[in-house]
Amino acid sequence: MSSFNLKGLASVVLVASLSLGLSACFRPLYGPTASGESLQTVLASIDVPEVKWPPALANSGHYLRSELVYLLNGSGSDTPKRYNLKLALQESRSSPVVDTETGTASSVIVGGTLTYTLTSLDGKTVVTQGTATSTTSFDRFPQRFANIRAGRDAEIRLARDLAQQVRTRLSAALATAG
Repeated sequence: MSSFNLKGLASVVLVASLSLGLSACFRPLYGPTASGESLQTVLASIDVPEVKWPPALANSGHYLRSELVYLLNGSGSDTPKRYNLKLALQESRSSPVVDTETGTASSVIVGGTLTYTLTSLDGKTVVTQGTATSTTSFDRFPQRFANIRAGRDAEIRLARDLAQQVRTRLSAALATAG
């Protein structure tokens, strides 16, 4: 019986020592960055310039940029800019379910792929880059204006999700950058 307790104690000591050894490998995402600045200040120093979107992406692009500006600098403070965020958006729509009686789609899936590049303000140094993808859906109705509003709501949800993904990835990259 005492050997069982000894084995259990040895397991606890082993797990505790491994977790203490690994604890130095992790940095809190929203703590100070490697340079000592707060992450919120560094994120607020990212400039998200206006993009001339094609007409098909004008609404989604507007929602996306607005959401990114809010997520990166929600305080509205006038922080000096040190980084530039370049965006490229692709959007697709598919209708997996079609009503056999009317021949119209009963739902639509809106997909989006956002490619982003964070550079220094002069554009010479790439800090990070990546691609965020997301999908959302909406139901179609017999009323035309209900479909327009449902489609717009889906675009807003898609933009919000893509913006949150980009903010998280930028936070991770900038938290470790010196």
